[in-house]
Amino acid sequence: MPKIGTGQVVVLALFGQLLFSAIIEHAGLFDSFSVRIDREKIIGLILMFISVLGIHFL
Repeated sequence: MPKIGTGQVVVLALFGQLLFSAIIEHAGLFDSFSVRIDREKIIGLILMFISVLGIHFL
């Protein structure tokens, strides 16, 4: 955590939660309704991850 910072750790944890919740919804796991992963979700997750990389390396 000292190398990337607290804020980025929080954002990466949130990214992981959002990613796996989208996967669980898409697959219909744990008796959830199956909801397709749409383009907006994918773009949002990619932008979130790229922003963490951009903040860390720029």
